[in-house]
Amino acid sequence: MRFKLIFSIVGYMGIICGISMIIPAIIDWLAGFWEAAERFAVSSALCVAIGLLIYLLSDTEKESLRPKEMFLTTTLIWITYGVLGAFPFFVSEYHISWTDSVFESISGLTTTGATVLTGLDTMSPGLLLWRSMLQWLGGAGIVILAITILPTLHIGGMQFFSTESSARSERDLPTVVQNMRAILSYFFGLTVVCAGCLYFAGMGLFDSINHAMTTIATGGFSTHDESIAYFHSPLIEWVLIIFMTMAGMPLMMGLYIYRRRWRLIREDSQIAFFIKVIIGSLVLLTVLRWLTDRFAPADLGHYVREGLFTIVSTMTSTGFVIDNYQLWGKFAIAFFMFLLLTGGCTGSTAGGIKMFRFTVLVRSAGVRLKKMVQPHGVFIPRYGSHAISDDVLISVLVFFGLYLGTAIVATLALSACGLDFVTSFSGALTSLSNVGPALGHVIGPDKTFVNVPGEVKWILLTAMLIGRLEFVSVFVLFFPFLWRKNA
Repeated sequence: MRFKLIFSIVGYMGIICGISMIIPAIIDWLAGFWEAAERFAVSSALCVAIGLLIYLLSDTEKESLRPKEMFLTTTLIWITYGVLGAFPFFVSEYHISWTDSVFESISGLTTTGATVLTGLDTMSPGLLLWRSMLQWLGGAGIVILAITILPTLHIGGMQFFSTESSARSERDLPTVVQNMRAILSYFFGLTVVCAGCLYFAGMGLFDSINHAMTTIATGGFSTHDESIAYFHSPLIEWVLIIFMTMAGMPLMMGLYIYRRRWRLIREDSQIAFFIKVIIGSLVLLTVLRWLTDRFAPADLGHYVREGLFTIVSTMTSTGFVIDNYQLWGKFAIAFFMFLLLTGGCTGSTAGGIKMFRFTVLVRSAGVRLKKMVQPHGVFIPRYGSHAISDDVLISVLVFFGLYLGTAIVATLALSACGLDFVTSFSGALTSLSNVGPALGHVIGPDKTFVNVPGEVKWILLTAMLIGRLEFVSVFVLFFPFLWRKNA
């Protein structure tokens, strides 16, 4: 391990974290929250000083990281950024403990959206903006992670995209760097368009900017305690449904639309699977709610909008809330617990297992069943126009195993802290899938995480990091062979 090289990158990211705090400091100063602006300035200076110190004490030569160094660098960057991002919460006038500060920062950076803060409606605009910025910056980091690093490290079947997407990107754009700039430009452009649509739908300018950042990052932080229910606007809800769905799709799709590469979109099987799951879930949920509530035909639009919003918000791991779906019946509770697992498409900012992996699993299972019926037949599982190799299938199965195994361990750990099974299990799933709201009377969709014990918060924020970094990149650090000289 070339630790000096690794820490030079970590230090550089610390400097960026500190510099980014200047923006909310300016917002607080312009809004007349001068004390809050000073506290942000102190946090900014402290983060820049820490990052600069780490950077200067490290090796600043530009060298390529080896795969094993990528594992450590990626994990350290997210931990460091999460810890430094907690400073503005900790030094604020709202007396937020260090545990709650780190929890809020990690939840924002991993785009989980679970919050320990209350009284958002009266907080300084700078602190609210910092929460949204953490999610937006985390979302941009997730895009970089999913498109450049994970395929290289063969994590969770992502090597499929290293062979497919890299070949295409080389024809579309000259270099990987230019390709990444184009994708991030699309990410930024989508945020601007979303903010504009929310503004014209009736949100104020500040609320529009914040909710646009947390929508496109599929994070779910809001500027109000009631989340989206605060606005009581069907039009705003429809706008968010559209943009949450777009954010749950691969961001590479933006480049394909711009260049009118419709064939490439049609070949991406996970997009069709993603839309089918949303539509199927909506039909099922609406029918069952009708059987339970017997609502009038005139109320069908309300039930469809409410159900679609909650389904898309959960599947894309955004976590916005307009109603407490625990009141929709026992089936809804079990149904949304399943949706916590699904996630959006690979290459998006959404959390969860991802549609790509479910598609690979379903296609491969179908082929295995066909071979049982016709042992001598030749059947090849395909993803779009490409064959699914055994290497990809094994990586996907390993990911499923790690996800479920980690969920079991996290559930047991939360139960040991005194939480009931529903709260423990849903809390583990929502953290690993980076969704936000969980189930139960403690951390349900209408609750925050403020009342859970401190040790529970550390377990949950650890699960958030593990889930956001796709499990393998964290767990592999605990294997001795990684630290051997010739590994």
